[in-house]
Amino acid sequence: MGEVFVRLRQGRWPLSKGLLVEALLPLGVPLEAAQAVAHTVEERLKEEGRAEATPRVLRRVFLEEVARALGPEVAERLARQTLPFEEIQVVEGRRRRPFSKGLLARSLEEAGLSLREAHELAKQVERRLREEGTRRISARRLEALVAQELGRVKGKAARRRYLQRQAFAGELFVEEAEGEPRMPFSKGILAQSLMGIGLSPERAYRLAREVEVGLRQEGRRSIRRDELRALVYQTLLKEAGEEMARRYLLLRHLRRSARPVHILIGGVTGVGKSVLASALAYRLGITHIVPSDAVREVLRAILSKDLLPTLHHSTFEAWKALPSEMGRGDGTHEDRVMGGFLDQVMKVAVGLRAIQERSALEGTSIVLEGVHVVPRYLDHPYRERVLTVPMLVVLQDEKLHRDRFLLRDRETAHARPQEKYLVHFAEIRLIQEHLLLWAQEEGVPVIPGEDLDEAVEKALEVLVAYLKTQEGTHA
Repeated sequence: MGEVFVRLRQGRWPLSKGLLVEALLPLGVPLEAAQAVAHTVEERLKEEGRAEATPRVLRRVFLEEVARALGPEVAERLARQTLPFEEIQVVEGRRRRPFSKGLLARSLEEAGLSLREAHELAKQVERRLREEGTRRISARRLEALVAQELGRVKGKAARRRYLQRQAFAGELFVEEAEGEPRMPFSKGILAQSLMGIGLSPERAYRLAREVEVGLRQEGRRSIRRDELRALVYQTLLKEAGEEMARRYLLLRHLRRSARPVHILIGGVTGVGKSVLASALAYRLGITHIVPSDAVREVLRAILSKDLLPTLHHSTFEAWKALPSEMGRGDGTHEDRVMGGFLDQVMKVAVGLRAIQERSALEGTSIVLEGVHVVPRYLDHPYRERVLTVPMLVVLQDEKLHRDRFLLRDRETAHARPQEKYLVHFAEIRLIQEHLLLWAQEEGVPVIPGEDLDEAVEKALEVLVAYLKTQEGTHA
């Protein structure tokens, strides 16, 4: 039997043994024992012939195997929690929605936290809810809990700013084109636009607040979209300088462009591609982020290991699956590593090109990120319909690169153990060297990954420069 899936309301997802391990480690269970239980759970589901399992079934099987392997006391402590694969429902009136760390992090950014601080606090809140066994929570109670955690970590001022972030929602409106409905003015949306040009969350929120206060002091109840844009431009000229103001107009043009934007972010594992992709998508209002690893997982589920062996390995060890006639037995180790890497890249590129083609036809902006995102393999017949902006994230500092794997190991509760990556660190660095060489040959901008804020700033510069050349826009 193949892979086991967990059936959720939004669809089904491959069973992640890492989530099971993640639930056990905080209880003091050794990593090896936790991994053994997770493996046993997966094997038992397969033996029972379950291609899919609901969260309720998975919970029952998980607790039974924990009791059998680790004892009833550990199982009882675990049973009091909401497990990582179970949804937490947020109730607001008659509406219910799944708890989302991403949405929570966004609201915390609106309150002035940095991207990293917002995501870390969102993780802390989720951890607390799960440890307390929360299955359902009112939106009001959740907001109070977030404010409490925020006050503990960042102080009373940050707590107050979070609670007041929507104090004036709905009282001031933005008018679109004539005949279209007007929308409530949102400091959060304006702050998001300002973060899109490179302002820090705190500074962006402050300027958005100043714009709102100014409009209220004038007694305004509504403002036209183009008038608001001009007002923000003038505010930026005074507060941030001409370059930031011009960048704002250019990126506003990007959002209004008839052609969608496809941002391609490549780079080896551990350099910060995913975080950069999330930051750019949020700042530019792009709702579709596609990791190339997800495309590979779909192909793995469809195509067997016997049919496409390199697809079922990490990119840095795909060479081990190459048949001897493709060069595994001959040539240098570098040739073999790159042969395996490119073999997998070309397979995954089929799926990535299909996503680009569909998005181009539908007029949808997307961010593709991952080690398989190599521009020379991603050309497609509808390229003229979109604005394609490639970039490569690199980490030149080897020590920092190694440390990233340690950090990720800790953040994922050993679900992504550093040993796997450090054993193949030489191959990972080798692939980066080749990606960097190809980027230089083809004029693909290189983004240093040492600092997230600087990476976002550089990526925004790349976008603005591209718009200037491709769209011919002028402030």
